[in-house]
Amino acid sequence: MLPGAGFAAQSFLAAPQQVRCTSRFPTVVLLNGNNMNTKLILALSFTFAMLGCASMGGSSMGGDSTVTEATTKQLSGDVPLPPGSTIKQQDTLVMGSGNSWTGRINLSVAGEPQAVFTWFRDSMAAAGWTLTSSSFSKLSLLTFSKGERVGNVQMQATNFGGNEVLVTVSPVTRNAPAAVTR
Repeated sequence: MLPGAGFAAQSFLAAPQQVRCTSRFPTVVLLNGNNMNTKLILALSFTFAMLGCASMGGSSMGGDSTVTEATTKQLSGDVPLPPGSTIKQQDTLVMGSGNSWTGRINLSVAGEPQAVFTWFRDSMAAAGWTLTSSSFSKLSLLTFSKGERVGNVQMQATNFGGNEVLVTVSPVTRNAPAAVTR
């Protein structure tokens, strides 16, 4: 038994096994060995191979970024974003650009919830969006429409004096007319 190896390593080394992991590292093939040194080498190789596979799931977008006027134009086009807010890149997905993008932008916005709610309500209207519904509460929601798109702004106060805001824009879905039955 390897010191500190735990149950998984014991099980792995107890029976003949073959594990393949293809990542940015060379392919590693592990087979059961007969002596203690071979088992140690195999256990360490297995650990490094799995770490290489696990590191592939990380995001390459980098950290969060602060919203500037240039960011707003490039990222969200006709959807205003509060200056100084922070885009949580890990939770943001934007497909397209300019005034035809769809997706979700996750923001951290400083300020009182009522002020943030009012800023989005007024700024979206000034950008040509029509307010179709709104609800201010612990979890606030603003719904807008513009052309063939719908925009939702969902916001909730955080425990740290800010607000988490999700801005979602999607195409309008039109229902097909119901069939007439006689």
